[in-house]
Amino acid sequence: MSQNQVSTLRKGLLVLESVKQSQGITLAELMKELQLSKSTAFRLLTTLEEMNYIYKIQTQYFFNPKMFSEGLEKRSIKDWASLRSIYQVAQNLQMSTYLGKVDGTDLVMTQVLHPPFRQSADEEIGNRSKVHLSALGKVILAHLGDHNLEDLLDKMSLERATENTFQDSQLFRYHLKAIHQDGYAFDDEERNVGIRCVAVPVFRNKEVIAALAIAAPAEQISRSNIKHIATKLVVGSKTVTKEIDTLDI
Repeated sequence: MSQNQVSTLRKGLLVLESVKQSQGITLAELMKELQLSKSTAFRLLTTLEEMNYIYKIQTQYFFNPKMFSEGLEKRSIKDWASLRSIYQVAQNLQMSTYLGKVDGTDLVMTQVLHPPFRQSADEEIGNRSKVHLSALGKVILAHLGDHNLEDLLDKMSLERATENTFQDSQLFRYHLKAIHQDGYAFDDEERNVGIRCVAVPVFRNKEVIAALAIAAPAEQISRSNIKHIATKLVVGSKTVTKEIDTLDI
């Protein structure tokens, strides 16, 4: 191996280590940290990305732990808390941000971020609530296939959490149809008094697999800005799907 090849390999390994340690780094930040030219840094990042050692979300590069897990050919990453795209959603909207999945008749939190959005609220990951109580759960229900939805609705009991909780099953079905048409769900203090929530579905291969949402005090989420929030969440949802595909979760 020539001296130039050794030097390139060393730089590539330094780039990989920097991406791993940074939890998200831009081209400019990497250039400054490692004192690399723009062309060299871009070439190394592009090569590592093509080899799937790292992946890119908007302007930031992230380490791909999948490439270094044991039994790579048989395993997929199950830890949804490793997703980094949700951080960008939280920073953009500046509100507490959530990612959740349905398990039976429960909604399970898989990622939670609160200000200043630098690390996940690990103590809340895994928390459960009844699926009908939140925008997260409702938007997933609304995008299920008819057979799966009816099967799940038959097993649900619309337990009340606040006076705004849906308890009429027929009205709840109409509500889900409206959510499906709108493409987002709104939780108007249905689980917690004083807290409103907006959620959009997360799709993979055209099937809903999760939901992405923000929550805030009621005065911060008015009916006039719900659609604006939902539009930003849809963009975030697509980015989450791209990361899920990259990590093969």
